[in-house]
Amino acid sequence: MGLAMMTSKLNRTLHLFDSFEGLPEPTQDDGEFAKVYSGGKALGKLESVHQCEAGIEVVKNFLHCDLKLPVDRVKYYKGWFQDTVPEHGKNCGDIAVLRLDGDWYESTKICLDELYGRLAKGGVLLLDDYYAWEGCSKAADEFRERLGISDQLRKIDCDSAYWIKS
Repeated sequence: MGLAMMTSKLNRTLHLFDSFEGLPEPTQDDGEFAKVYSGGKALGKLESVHQCEAGIEVVKNFLHCDLKLPVDRVKYYKGWFQDTVPEHGKNCGDIAVLRLDGDWYESTKICLDELYGRLAKGGVLLLDDYYAWEGCSKAADEFRERLGISDQLRKIDCDSAYWIKS
């Protein structure tokens, strides 16, 4: 069964939060490699460092033309996570799969703080960059410790990890 068919049958909406401008500046919590990757910038400014850029039209074309997701099943929230997630995350309803691809500490932290409580029991939290970026793993580890989350963190590949919420 294709993704589009599953989405239609399950009557779920895909909520996509993204800057559609690439990554913002990292902070000191993201480590030296993130600073180098960002051209020496590491003050946490919400300005693109021109890495990992994908415009909204490219994403829409992929989801609606290539994957055939119905237009009314996808909601787009354009902007930095710090600006969009606190305002619009509360309107997402219960979450079955929470996939975080924020790379940096602050981006990962804000998504965990604002959205994890909406993740249903048995839901899956995917961390796209857990093994790739120091800030992502730091934010996730701190979050898990603060909330006493003991669900097994499992490796997907050289970059990604997940856990299932108990």
